[in-house]
Amino acid sequence: MSLHQQSVPVPEQTRAGSATVSRRHPERDPLPVLAAAVEAAIAALPPTARADALELMLTDFTLAVAPVQGDLAGVAARDRRGALKIAQGYLGNAFTHAVTGDVDATRAALIAARATLFHLGGGEEIASGADWRL
Repeated sequence: MSLHQQSVPVPEQTRAGSATVSRRHPERDPLPVLAAAVEAAIAALPPTARADALELMLTDFTLAVAPVQGDLAGVAARDRRGALKIAQGYLGNAFTHAVTGDVDATRAALIAARATLFHLGGGEEIASGADWRL
C-alpha cells in the first residue's frame, strides 16, 4: 500500500445527470480554435445582419476562444512573420467596430482576420467553405 495517492479526474455532472464527463480537457491546437471562432463570427453576421446581432457574436467569439487564449500568446511569440499579431489587430478592430454598432465594418475586419489566419497554415479547410463577400 502506497502513502502517495495519485490524482484522479473528478467527474462533472452533465445536463442529463450523468457523471461521466471529466473536468480535464484534451489539448487543443489554438489556431484552428481561433480560425473556427472567426468563421462562426462571420457566419453570425450575414450581409443582412443588424446591430443587435453584434453582442451575441462577441459573446460567442469570446467564449469560443477563452480556452486557448494563453496558448495564442505563445503562438504569437513564436510567429516570426507576425501574421497572428496582424490577425489579432484585425480582431481588435472588429471588436471596436462591433461596440460602435457598425456591422459592415465589423464583418470586413473579421474577413481580414480570417485571410491573415489562413497564412498561418491549417486554414485550407476553413477557406474552402468560406464566404469571402462583404
